[in-house]
Amino acid sequence: MLRLSSVLLFCVALFGADSLFASRKFALIVGTNYKGSEISPLNLCEKDAEAMKQSIVKTGNFDAANVRVLLGNQVTRENLRASIVDWLAGQVKEGDQVFFFFAGHGQFMRDPGAKNGMRNFIVMFQRPHVSDDELSQWFGKLRTKKAVIILDCCFSGGIAKKGAATRGAANVPIPEGQDYAVLQDLEKVHFQNKVVISSADDNETAIEIGKPIEHGIFTYFFSKAILDADLNGDKNISAYEAFFKARNETTKLAAKANHKQVPQISGDASGFMFVAAAQVTPAPDPVLPPVPTTVPQPEVAPPITQAEPQNPQNHKTGTLIIKTTYQKGQVGAVTVYVDQNEHPAKLQYIDMGAFGKVAQITLTKVPSGVHNVTLKVEGYADQVIKTGIEPGGTTVEQITCGLAGKGVIAGKVYLENFDTPAEGFIVFINPPANFKATSISMKDGSFAFTGVTPGRYTVFLRGSGRALIKQYDQVVTVEGDRVTTLDIMLRNIFAKK
Repeated sequence: MLRLSSVLLFCVALFGADSLFASRKFALIVGTNYKGSEISPLNLCEKDAEAMKQSIVKTGNFDAANVRVLLGNQVTRENLRASIVDWLAGQVKEGDQVFFFFAGHGQFMRDPGAKNGMRNFIVMFQRPHVSDDELSQWFGKLRTKKAVIILDCCFSGGIAKKGAATRGAANVPIPEGQDYAVLQDLEKVHFQNKVVISSADDNETAIEIGKPIEHGIFTYFFSKAILDADLNGDKNISAYEAFFKARNETTKLAAKANHKQVPQISGDASGFMFVAAAQVTPAPDPVLPPVPTTVPQPEVAPPITQAEPQNPQNHKTGTLIIKTTYQKGQVGAVTVYVDQNEHPAKLQYIDMGAFGKVAQITLTKVPSGVHNVTLKVEGYADQVIKTGIEPGGTTVEQITCGLAGKGVIAGKVYLENFDTPAEGFIVFINPPANFKATSISMKDGSFAFTGVTPGRYTVFLRGSGRALIKQYDQVVTVEGDRVTTLDIMLRNIFAKK
């Protein structure tokens, strides 16, 4: 799932450790704190760039001549374009490795030609800024598919937290004459057909923190993870291992700062190694167990394959908790597979806000490392997730799905930015059809409709206890075995002038 805060893209083909470390390696490291610019300043982006440079050099053995750094007022659109299109594209050949890192602001800007009427920009030291489309086009000129692109910024804007600052330059813009902006299916808009790791969910902001780390939190943990995230003890460090370790640490530290920031991954980063102690022997793709004929098999996109180094001598384990939207009273037999092997699972029901009472599945003594986990639940479409288990640790995953053949509409209501959820707004859909057609936004702004028959619906938003009476309506198409996300950004008419 694509996330519009700080994003990390792995544009990689499947390749083993030998080819990775035999190829030439190039790095472009970019960071600005905007000091002396008209842009609101940050404090730690340039320090992040230095830290990431040091880590990637230690990991990839980059030649000094193949590393370029842009800091402070050097971070302009033309310098960035020239560094990618002229310098990198002029030298990089098929099979070479490219590493790109940007730390700074990101934001939404209105663009009538873009889906949702919004476009994402990374913010330069001075105007003009660089859109996600432009960045994708520039990297498309490279003759290699082995490129790692990290953007540690927010596209959502936001407000400062106590002891932390969000890397967003502004609130989400609401068009003149309207009281709302609609952000539908954000994860489906940008950077298609690439592996995407993002430092936060699409409706969360990425933060930087002073003491004790003095860094953007995702960059801090990811720059360390690419050197030490050997989850299964085989002396190799893959992109998946680095991601899962950094995600867990980022989530924990953000919570201590009273902030929700959960890094995400989509696509298939199998085969990308940061550290390789020996030649990687990919495991075969998992052979999934047979599916009961009464449960339709959805198409899983993108397909998940397993090309992680295996360590048969590893005897360390951890715990996996999977929070689902399987509704209480609608759950049949539950079977869970870790890779090809059925694994014991404990089922309990917990309150999941707008989703009500839902199933939580716990697996203990899961071998540490990266795995494909398949959930087969009677009455629901199969779910396949990839996860990383740390030795002695607990990994938490969350999946959203509806009954087999049905769809889900899920989202949140906000006031002007993703750090201000709006509680108590009534969301309802029309026409209703055999499901609860009304949902009230929770404390975190969330609302949800499950078991929705595929088709076209109008979604309405009305009032709260504070008597907002203007109506919002949006037509959405719901597909079976799919989740439609709908985040609604309201103008804060309650704000003090």
